[in-house]
Amino acid sequence: MKNSFRPVEFWKSSLMTLPDNAFFVLMRSVLGVIKTPFNKQNLLEDLSIFLSRADIQKTMATYIDPADRWIISAIALLDEPCEDDLERFFSIEFSYVQLHALLLNLEERHILYRFWDDKKSRLALNPKLKNILEPIAEDKSFLFQSSAAGEKQETPLMTGRILAALFAFFLQNIPFYRNGSLRKKTLAAGKSVFPWLDLEEAAGALITLGLFKKEGEYLRAVIPAIESFAKLDERDCFEYYAAGLACNTEFSGGEYVSRSSVKLSAKILHNVADMIENGALYPGTTLVKLLELERRTENAKVFNGFQGALPSPRALLNAAVSAGIITGSDPYRLSLLVKNRPEQSIAVDSNFSFILYPEILFKDALAMAFFCTIDETDSPNEDASQVVRFSITRDSVIRGMDQGCSAKGIYDLVNTLSGGKAGETLKFNLDDWEKRCREVTLCEGVVLSLSGDRAYLAESALKPLISRRLDGGVYLLNVDLERAAQALSNAGVDVVSRPGGREHNDGYGFLSLGAQAKHESLAGTAYSPDQDAKKSKKTPDNSAENAESAKQKFRLMLAEMKLGKPESEELLARIERRVVVSESQLKDTSVRYEKLEARSLDYVGKSSIARQALASGSLVEAVWTAGKTEQKCLGVPQSIDKKGGELILVLKPRSAGEPVSIPLGKISLLRRIKQSIFGE
Repeated sequence: MKNSFRPVEFWKSSLMTLPDNAFFVLMRSVLGVIKTPFNKQNLLEDLSIFLSRADIQKTMATYIDPADRWIISAIALLDEPCEDDLERFFSIEFSYVQLHALLLNLEERHILYRFWDDKKSRLALNPKLKNILEPIAEDKSFLFQSSAAGEKQETPLMTGRILAALFAFFLQNIPFYRNGSLRKKTLAAGKSVFPWLDLEEAAGALITLGLFKKEGEYLRAVIPAIESFAKLDERDCFEYYAAGLACNTEFSGGEYVSRSSVKLSAKILHNVADMIENGALYPGTTLVKLLELERRTENAKVFNGFQGALPSPRALLNAAVSAGIITGSDPYRLSLLVKNRPEQSIAVDSNFSFILYPEILFKDALAMAFFCTIDETDSPNEDASQVVRFSITRDSVIRGMDQGCSAKGIYDLVNTLSGGKAGETLKFNLDDWEKRCREVTLCEGVVLSLSGDRAYLAESALKPLISRRLDGGVYLLNVDLERAAQALSNAGVDVVSRPGGREHNDGYGFLSLGAQAKHESLAGTAYSPDQDAKKSKKTPDNSAENAESAKQKFRLMLAEMKLGKPESEELLARIERRVVVSESQLKDTSVRYEKLEARSLDYVGKSSIARQALASGSLVEAVWTAGKTEQKCLGVPQSIDKKGGELILVLKPRSAGEPVSIPLGKISLLRRIKQSIFGE
């Protein structure tokens, strides 16, 4: 992090560049009535002297509340951010309207100012108040809270066994899609095994990662990508899976998400997991901030020619929970542990059925997924004795052999993982299925290979489909792969090998996240449960009681002054906004009342605010009731139309969406969002 405070002259120059109207509004809030002739340099010097006074700084320090401290610390941490950066950083704590109001209040109190850099308006801390702001700026414990975890640890939503079971489910050579969505029959079959998972979301994540791809009604495995994925550390696999979930959810249509977006998202998740302490509890607010910091850092770097967008911190947090990287439901804790292969990873329930132990490595479970079917999985809501059961069938083994497995390789893996308990019956059946698999081979393109004792098929059932004979028992067919397979089935051939998939190499080589170059995070080092105990001792005493006492002093002074109702109300509002820090701001002041909101029956007020916002291009917040539901819209007025004697306010939402038309009479609250005097 850079020095949090620029030179005083830089702050002064930022004020000097303000339009005259904005400049004098800011000066009058402190200096009161400005007499002519005036000199802007002299006025700035008067303001500087005022803010340097010890009594003024003491009152200003007393007024700083927890929300102010969050903003001050975040601006220092993010190194003069834009307002949009802060909005993402505080996406859980504050809405846009709340955050914007806080920033305007801090500007009005001269704690913050804005300047333009690279065509962006940036927020900075006032160097004249360095004495009271620096302790807050340096203390990150305001932003990143944590606590010691209890004994109970929630079961993660995703484990190595479950992720491997998902692969086993999606590796089936069956129609998965109809009109772009999962078939009802397939969805029902998946829900019977994974009742708590969103299968379409999981499939989208694996497609986003390039591990699978849609081909018409089918979901095809991209074998080279899966092989590369399987070589990663187990922790990396879950972080990439979470990245796939976040990108697919945020950008919808995972097939078209930038590979760089996925890799960067995985790296962000990896860095944050490195920061937090194993065994500590972290609220969602802390994790979202850490994710935003890493997102900001990684997005600023050139990373493998990065092109694309990154998911929001909230999307990354939700994905990390779904992927089992963290557990809980706010507060959260880290759940991934480094595992070594145990002596026995599976139990042989029968010759062809296996129970996967929780200790099994993901890469071993994934290897089994290629030649097994998934029969049963555990639920994260149950206890640690949950069951994950795979089984071997003839069809699942043939599917595995089509992807490069061999009878010996399958048997050896099962025997190793079971601690030498694979039976001879399994070995015999694997050898038999491999022999039969070699007898009839069907290749896409479409090439048919027949062994000697099956050569008769070329002269009988398949003769109409043969375009020409290539060599020996190899034939080129004039139909697609599915019609050829159907013809073989009609001819009584019940085992047909279909090797393939390796040509679908749309995946990429997965980088080991832990091996990538380290960088100094904006967030610094890990955050431990005793962070709160290490808060800076220099932090000023700004309890709510002291702040209330200071405001009450000014309220009593105001009550003794002979002022009209509008002036009195405006000065009282300034006291409540903590703008008044000196008696002079009450006795010698310039009051200008500005109506910013109107409610319910104040039709004239709502009309006036709508027209002001339309003329200035200001944001407004509108609240109204449609049916029995309260609706809200934050947007910029596009027009005020008249229909049947009723005024209709047309708003363009700040977020994406079509313009919204609202009868003015039905609006219960219309609030104009005040703009910064610094031009934002």
